[in-house]
Amino acid sequence: MPPKTPLHAAALAHWDAGRLKEALADGWTLFDAAPGAVASKALLADILAAAPQHATAARSEDLLRLVRDPDVNPAVVARAGWQAVLRNGPFAQDTKAVAGETERNPLIRALLEETPVTVMEVERIFTQARRALLLEGTWQRFPLTVQALAAQTRRNGGAWLFEADERARLAAEPDAPIADAYAVSPPASRAAAASGDCVAEQYEAWPYPQWTRVTRRPPQQLADAVRELDPNGPDAIPQAPEILIAGCGTGREIAFHRVRYPDARITAIDVSGESLRYADERLAQAGLGGAELIRHDLHDVAALRRRFDFISCIGVLHHLPDPEKGWAALTRVLKPGGVMQIMVYSAAARLRVLAVRTGFADLLGQPMSDDLLREARRRAIAREAKGIVGSNDFFTLAGVHDLLLHRHEDPFDVRRIGRALDTLGLELLTFKLTNRNRRARYRAMHPGDPLLRDRAAWEALEMAEPMLFSGMHEFWCRKPTATR
Repeated sequence: MPPKTPLHAAALAHWDAGRLKEALADGWTLFDAAPGAVASKALLADILAAAPQHATAARSEDLLRLVRDPDVNPAVVARAGWQAVLRNGPFAQDTKAVAGETERNPLIRALLEETPVTVMEVERIFTQARRALLLEGTWQRFPLTVQALAAQTRRNGGAWLFEADERARLAAEPDAPIADAYAVSPPASRAAAASGDCVAEQYEAWPYPQWTRVTRRPPQQLADAVRELDPNGPDAIPQAPEILIAGCGTGREIAFHRVRYPDARITAIDVSGESLRYADERLAQAGLGGAELIRHDLHDVAALRRRFDFISCIGVLHHLPDPEKGWAALTRVLKPGGVMQIMVYSAAARLRVLAVRTGFADLLGQPMSDDLLREARRRAIAREAKGIVGSNDFFTLAGVHDLLLHRHEDPFDVRRIGRALDTLGLELLTFKLTNRNRRARYRAMHPGDPLLRDRAAWEALEMAEPMLFSGMHEFWCRKPTATR
């Protein structure tokens, strides 16, 4: 991994200190100097994701470049793009002007076309505009807008709400292009074959997560990444490590690891064939093929007859009937000295989700459908459910299903994680905080724990700031070598 420039380091220092406006200014300076450099684009995208409120309309052309850039995940910069749009003239003031402004403004169309809208104010503006275009019959005057709205519907799976009169109008004109901006009839892929496994059936019908691209970053050796977390640990990770993505879903984690660790050999398993097909398609589009995708249950991972240097299991264990049993199966195929990256639901953070679910308990026993998922969204929006309506998952139907109406979940707290690590004989390397400023503050508060391993400190932190974890605990652990 190439060394950081002084300005790059300064931007990160500002970010660590919570000076996001200054960090963004440095990010733009780096981007202006080398707009094609992967490192510059990645840093700028990351800062924009952390500080969308500081995006301005003056940078609209550059934001457009980032949203369309094949090296950038558009979801990361989209909120910043929408902030710039909302601050720029009549769009934010007059929803009747929305179609005309969208027709003229390539940034607005790119934001609609490339990634799901994850700003509720923007969703409300466009659902009103779409309604007017349909019911007033003016949609033919705005072909680019209709195309962009149709693309957004494909991205979000039809998550936007609509009323009975819109459904009736669409039934009368089913072949009109404006119909593509809605998703009234669920596609055939929603009719998942019954397998007896409610989790597998869910992901067959609503593959999750929906994604477009991942942000490319300078390549790195996995061994170097592990050494940053465990400076005094054994050098057990080879140059060309064997990586297992356990529960790969639609392939986003595969893409991340293919970009970050290009020397690795990746095997990815999942119980959902539809998710694997989605993953194969997306990875091919991104030019990130090469991983071996296998439909396989992680409980039976030993049947692959392979052992791995690194196992990533993101958002999977808490959906298993017995999470520790699944975790144990993965541990058995991890090589001595090998490392695991685990993400599981935080029990404290999920309390907010459970509270929201009380508002649609009557929906939980009904057959799942797009309309039912939209009804769950409708009720959550009406309640202004804090921490839910702002979640990125809330803005796609597959995400709503996973976030609010999953058929099974068994979340963790820090104490349970610690017990499992001890039982499985795994060594904690670090708990991860993606928020750089919060990570810096943690280190300042706990100078004796620079590697972020103090379980008692993390247990207290979870209780004090449960939403800090965005609903998930991420941690890395190692299987001891035979000589340690």
